[in-house]
Amino acid sequence: MEEFVKNVCEKTIEISERISEKWQILPKRWVVERTFSWLNGYRRLAKDFEISISSAENYVMIAHSMLLLKRLA
Repeated sequence: MEEFVKNVCEKTIEISERISEKWQILPKRWVVERTFSWLNGYRRLAKDFEISISSAENYVMIAHSMLLLKRLA
């Protein structure tokens, strides 16, 4: 990959030393990212259109309720 970028794009790459060789599961982050991706499936929640926080919170509750009902059915 480094050679390709150096030859074709004429750029250099610096790889961070903090990157480990194996993958690690980040459980809390995964839960949060997955939840946001489920909520983005609902048009009303895809963008922040709500003026008040309480109405946005209610739409999130409705979306989660719909997700749970789909899984139960």
